[in-house]
Amino acid sequence: MKTEKIKLLLAIILIILGIIGFFYTITESILDAYYLKKDFAYTISNTISVGSATKGSGSDKKYTFFLNGKWYAGFSNIALKTDGTKYFIKFYPPNPRRNKATKVIVTPEDIKNLPPDGYKQLPHE
Repeated sequence: MKTEKIKLLLAIILIILGIIGFFYTITESILDAYYLKKDFAYTISNTISVGSATKGSGSDKKYTFFLNGKWYAGFSNIALKTDGTKYFIKFYPPNPRRNKATKVIVTPEDIKNLPPDGYKQLPHE
């Protein structure tokens, strides 16, 4: 009887944590979209790898970028190549943890001319 109560309690706790995690993810996604419309700049990805922001979603790509002396990362479900191709990353300047990958491929000229605080607009589509 005691083990059944413990199992039930653990199941309830796991369900509650799952619900909290779901709402946190949705809220973060909505906030990212809001802030990236409000103010943004573009920087260049460093690495693209297969990763997963959520378990069971193997098509996600993890990207990293370096900005103002710090490393940042994000996840995207758009088709990014993992062969060393670099992409523009849209980010919110006051908090670069709010970011989003674009499908725009970076050229060597883009890398050479990258402003320290990022491009205010994409140099090309």
